[in-house]
Amino acid sequence: MWVYVLIVVILAIVIAIGMLLYIRNIRKDDIKTQSIKLEGMRSLPFQDELVKVKNYNLHGEAQSLYKTWQSDWQGVLKHSLTEAQNDLDQAAADVEKFRFKDSREKTESANAKLEGVESKYKELSGEIHQLISSNEEGERKYNEAERLYREAKRDVLANGHQFGEAQPPLEKLIETYEPELKAYEKQVNQGNYVTANKEIDEVHEELSILKENMDEIPLLIKEVQKDLPQQFQEVRFGCRDLKAEGYDLEHVKVEGKLSTLKGKLNLVEPLITRLELDEACDILEDINNQLDDMLELIEHEVRAKTKVDHEKDIITDDLFLAKDMNYTLRTEIDYVKEQYHINETDIHRVQKFEHEIENMIDVYDEVITETSKTTARYSEVLDNLEYIKDNIGSINDEQQQIQQYLVNLREDEAEARENSILIQDRKEEIYRELLGSNLSSVPEKFLVMKNELDIDIKEINKYFQRRPLNVQYIKDKVNRTVVLMNKYEQEAYEILQEARLTEVMIQYGNRYRRDDPDFNQMLTEAERLFRENRYKRALQIAEKALEKVEPGAASRIEKEFDKQ
Repeated sequence: MWVYVLIVVILAIVIAIGMLLYIRNIRKDDIKTQSIKLEGMRSLPFQDELVKVKNYNLHGEAQSLYKTWQSDWQGVLKHSLTEAQNDLDQAAADVEKFRFKDSREKTESANAKLEGVESKYKELSGEIHQLISSNEEGERKYNEAERLYREAKRDVLANGHQFGEAQPPLEKLIETYEPELKAYEKQVNQGNYVTANKEIDEVHEELSILKENMDEIPLLIKEVQKDLPQQFQEVRFGCRDLKAEGYDLEHVKVEGKLSTLKGKLNLVEPLITRLELDEACDILEDINNQLDDMLELIEHEVRAKTKVDHEKDIITDDLFLAKDMNYTLRTEIDYVKEQYHINETDIHRVQKFEHEIENMIDVYDEVITETSKTTARYSEVLDNLEYIKDNIGSINDEQQQIQQYLVNLREDEAEARENSILIQDRKEEIYRELLGSNLSSVPEKFLVMKNELDIDIKEINKYFQRRPLNVQYIKDKVNRTVVLMNKYEQEAYEILQEARLTEVMIQYGNRYRRDDPDFNQMLTEAERLFRENRYKRALQIAEKALEKVEPGAASRIEKEFDKQ
C-alpha cells in the first residue's frame, strides 16, 4: 500500500515541478517581449522628426521649442527607459528564483514605463507636426493676404469712382496692412513662428473681409443713389395712378412713409463713407422690409379689386336667390302647415334665415355704396363680399333642402295613398285565391292576418282624413302594413304550392296503394293531414312514401311542378 502512496507523491512532485517550469517559461517570454519593446523604444526616430525643424530659422520661439523637445526626449530616454531596463532585469532574476509574483509586478511596472515613453513620443511628434503644419498654413495665408492686399490697393486706385467718398478711408485702411505683412516676415526671420502664424491669421481674415466689403460697397452705393430712389418714385407715381383709377390708399400712407424712408436712406451713405457697412446694411434691410410691406398693402388692394369685379355679380345672384327662396318658403309653409304637420325646427330655420339674409343685404348695400364712390377701399369691400359668400352658400343649400322636404310631403302622401289602395286590392285578390283553391278550408292564420290588414287599412283611410296630416307617421304606418301584406302574400303562395304539390304526389302514388299496404297507410295519413290544413307535413309524408316505392319520383315530380 505504501508503494502506491509513494508513487502518488512522486507524481505530484513531478507535476508541481513541471508546472513551475512551465510558468517560468511563460514569465521569461513576457520579459523577452518587453525587452524587445524596450529596444524598439530606443530606436524611435525622434531625431528624424527634430531634423525637420532645423529647416526653419532656429532663433527665438523655434529655437526654444527645439531645445525643449530635445531635452524632453533625452530625459525620457535617460530616466524612463533606464528604469524600465532595471525593472526587467529584476524581473528576470525573480523568475530564476521562482518568485513569479514579484516578477509579474516588475514586468507590469516596466510595461507602464514603456507605454509612457511611447505616449511621450507621440505627444512630442504631434507638437512638431503641428508647428510644421501651422508654418505651412501661415505661409499660405501670408501669400494669400499679400495677394488680397495688392488687389485691394489696385482696385481702389483703378476704380476709385465706384467707391465714391469711401475711397480715401479705404486707401488709408489698406495701407495699414502693409506694416502687418512686413511684421510677419520679421517674426519669421526671427524664428517666432507661433506669434507670426497667429498674427497672419488675423491679417488674412481682415483682408478677406475687406475684399468682400470692397465688392459690396459699389452695390450699396448703387442701391442708395439709384435703386431705392427709383423705387420710391415708382411707388409714388404708381399710387397716384391707382388713386386716379378709383383706389382708396389712404390707409397705406404712401407719402408719409416714403418721406420717412427717404430720411433713413440719407443716413446710409455717410455710414458707407466711414466704412461702417454693417450699420448701413441694417438700415437698408429695414428700408427694403418697410417698402415690401407697403407694396404688399398696395398689391392687396389691386388683387381685392380684381376679385371684387369677378365675384360681385355671382354673390349678388346668390344673395337675391336666397331672399326670393326664403319668401317662397315662408309663403309655402303658411299654406302647407294647414294641410301637413311640419317640423317646428324647419319653420324656425326659415325665420332665422330671413333675419340673416336681411343682415347680409345691409352689408351688400354698404358694398354698393362703397363701390359707387369716386375712390373705394377694395380690401374692405372684398371682406364684406367674402362674408356674404361664406354664409349665403350654406343658406341656399339648407333652404333648398327645406323646399324639397315640402315637395316630398305631397309626394309621400300620394305614394302612401297609392300603396294603401294596392294593399287593399292585393289583400282581397289573395283571399279569393285561397277560397278558390283546392284547400279543404282557409287556414285560420290567414283569416287572422287578413283581419289585421283590414284593421290597418281602415285606420290608414281614417288617418288620411286628418288635418294637418303627419306624413311621416302615415308613411311609416303604410310601410309596416306593406311588410305585413308581403308576409301574408308569401305565406299564402307557399301554402297553395304545398297543397297543389301534395295533391299531385297523392294522385301519382295512388297506383301503388293496392299492392303496398304500408304505402297505402302513409298516403292515407297524408290525406288526413291535408284535410286538417297541415299541408307541409302532408307533403313531407307523401314525398317519403314515394321515395320508398319509387326512388327519385318525388324530386322528379317537384321539378316538373316547378316548371309549370
